[in-house]
Amino acid sequence: MLLKVHRWLGLSVGLLLVLNALTGSLMLAARPLDRAIHAHLFVVPVPAGAQRLPLENLRQALVKEFGAKAGFTIRPPRDSAETLLVYVRTDSWAGQAYFDPYTGRLLGIRGEHEGFANALFEFHSELLSGDIGKQILAFNALTMLAMLTTGLFIWWPTRWTTAFSVRLNRGTFRSLFDLHRVGGVVFGLWVLVCVASGTWMAWRPISQWVTQVAGQKPVVVPSVKVITTGRPATLDEMVAAADAAIPGGFVGYVVLPAKPTAPVRIRKKLGDDTHPNGLSSVWLHPRTGEVLQAVRWIDLDIGARSYAWIYPLHAGLLAGVLGVVFSAAGGFLLFGFGLTGTWLWWIKRRIQHATQS
Repeated sequence: MLLKVHRWLGLSVGLLLVLNALTGSLMLAARPLDRAIHAHLFVVPVPAGAQRLPLENLRQALVKEFGAKAGFTIRPPRDSAETLLVYVRTDSWAGQAYFDPYTGRLLGIRGEHEGFANALFEFHSELLSGDIGKQILAFNALTMLAMLTTGLFIWWPTRWTTAFSVRLNRGTFRSLFDLHRVGGVVFGLWVLVCVASGTWMAWRPISQWVTQVAGQKPVVVPSVKVITTGRPATLDEMVAAADAAIPGGFVGYVVLPAKPTAPVRIRKKLGDDTHPNGLSSVWLHPRTGEVLQAVRWIDLDIGARSYAWIYPLHAGLLAGVLGVVFSAAGGFLLFGFGLTGTWLWWIKRRIQHATQS
């Protein structure tokens, strides 16, 4: 019974899990490759003695290009030669815009599904289907757990002397069988960590449930009272106010909502935060620039705070290049489990048909 459950989970919903793992591993290589091929979108020459343009100039250029009802998430450059990236969302279009931070020149725009790296990310994170895709991926994580559990029971040996033996000289079927069986036991937990951490990030209700179980309350985004009088604060003044509210670190993102009733959010990366973009946040009034709320990442509820290590764990950012290699290897291993399992089923099926005929 366990063998049938293991087999048919793998041959049905497990195939989608395997494909998702492959796209995740490919994405880790596709990102730097994309930057190399389209270097004009990611790297700019640094003029001698030049300074970056004020962010307010950029905001005005964005409104002129995409309209006042668009929402923007600005990612300031992390080094002197990096371009400024803006995630844009309108009623009819979503994508990225790339700017020269010294001249304000628009270097190019790409739709959210445009380009190999973007398409891989959208498929890997939500199966190109938004929240429905994220729910499917969350269910697939339970599938992975069930497959590992049933596989462990199937593998459990009566003779431990041969429990981890892999015989590569006994024909294709036996070699694949041993690789699939022993590989699943040895590397199964590693692969499960990769799958579980990705699911945690993709489907927000998981972290929300953890917060509820811990008896904590999530941070509530402050409300905004619409004000139409007085001089509106510039984006640079808002960043300065955010730096005063939470000193240190650097600005990871500036989120400018499309609705005037939503606050501006400035995310900061502090030195003790392992998340590469930072989880500390300052919310400001979109017109006056008044600080409405400031929360350091360490003061977030446990569910939200968990992303400080869940994200870098999944992306392999906790151990530099070696961590990225290990994360990519986890995806390729899961793909290998799916490939060998399907192949074993196919070979066995052919043998059974041959003997019956």
